[in-house]
Amino acid sequence: MAPNYFALKKNVFNVWFVKVGWFWFTVAWAVWVVMGMGMVVGRNRAPLSQKGKIVELNDDEEEEEEKEGKDGMLVLTPQKLQSVLRWVVVTFWWMVVTQWCFGPALIDRGFRLTGGQCELMRSDTARQEMGDVREFVTGAACKIAGGKWKGGHDISGHVFILVLGSASLGLEVLGAMVNDRRAGAEEKQAKLGKWGWGIVVGVVGMSWWMLLMTAAYFHTWFEKFTGLSTAFVGITVVYILPRLLPGVRDILGVPGR
Repeated sequence: MAPNYFALKKNVFNVWFVKVGWFWFTVAWAVWVVMGMGMVVGRNRAPLSQKGKIVELNDDEEEEEEKEGKDGMLVLTPQKLQSVLRWVVVTFWWMVVTQWCFGPALIDRGFRLTGGQCELMRSDTARQEMGDVREFVTGAACKIAGGKWKGGHDISGHVFILVLGSASLGLEVLGAMVNDRRAGAEEKQAKLGKWGWGIVVGVVGMSWWMLLMTAAYFHTWFEKFTGLSTAFVGITVVYILPRLLPGVRDILGVPGR
């Protein structure tokens, strides 16, 4: 018997949030780009000089800045394009690890390479019926066939997706919010940005709670560690390397800059 509701694999938060987690992360990111990031970009570009000092704006510049702030949600800026590109790269890493990597995903490949197999294939008869090609199945295919993964090393997909998604969202928002405070914000514009910020905080907060539940009730510690490490590979490439390598920074950019 499960110790509490969150220890059940069929609890509503696991089924409707974690299992389709990348959908919620993408929705939160899109809301942030439209409602939150649009306001930040609109405010921050003009008031700061290249050295980061506050400069005076003439009447025409103030009018243009005000209009840009109001229309910021609809303006496709270089900052937004780079945010889109960063999310595409992060999503590609999520897809390669959990969905498809020129065949089975990395999680499935790792499981099979470390000796894992579908429970239905443990008998010689099942192996003969499935054949050599169909034997290399994914976790989803095994479950559809009524089997279970047994043996092998099962990288925690829950830890991977929750860490990758929440860290990516958090870094996107944190960079922009720090820049926002440095430049200052008008009250009316800030309210729209807070809606985007609030939705992101809600999704990230739920991710951390479910990450805690995963740590408490599911997978071995080594499986959770490899899920965490795999997530940090993507985070490093998208959010850390651009700060160290100018060539990568020119392409992916840095949140808030």
